[in-house]
Amino acid sequence: MIGDKIRTIRKEKKMTANQLADLSGFTASYISQLERNILDPSISSLRKIASILDVPIYTFLEEECEFDKKNLFVKSNKRRSLKLPDSSFTYEFLTPLLKCNDFKIKMNIINFKIEGHSFDSNDFLKHNADECLFVTTGELHVYIDDEIYHLHEGDSIYILSNSKHKIYNPLDKESSGYSCITPSIY
Repeated sequence: MIGDKIRTIRKEKKMTANQLADLSGFTASYISQLERNILDPSISSLRKIASILDVPIYTFLEEECEFDKKNLFVKSNKRRSLKLPDSSFTYEFLTPLLKCNDFKIKMNIINFKIEGHSFDSNDFLKHNADECLFVTTGELHVYIDDEIYHLHEGDSIYILSNSKHKIYNPLDKESSGYSCITPSIY
């Protein structure tokens, strides 16, 4: 459950619930209720917590497992996807979302879709991994630090680790593409 993963990651980062509350602006009671799975976080709350814990939001979807090579095969109809209620961005994971004892996926490949006239996030995102975006349909405006890049079908852009970035679809229709992130972000 999401709350269990928030607590586990928070403890791995050697952070107390009160510290997470202070950094996020939430109450300690709210954090406690999230971690005990009493409340489900909103997308904006989850993004804020993911940012503070320095993990991507999809980290909360990963499956714990004992490593087996069979887990490396992802059937097209069994892909994990994420479309959060108040977001215009949909992620479909082409690589497995595994976190096994002695094994860690080294990259994430994601098929993404973003609705027209919308951002992938209200806030800039930043992660400790390089990312390459490739546009398959539509257009994207990619904001990286203080620059804006206009991508059309077939264009790609490489985003360096720890660069602040967000994506905007300027069209009336959905745009889509692929993202490759390495090393995989857990």
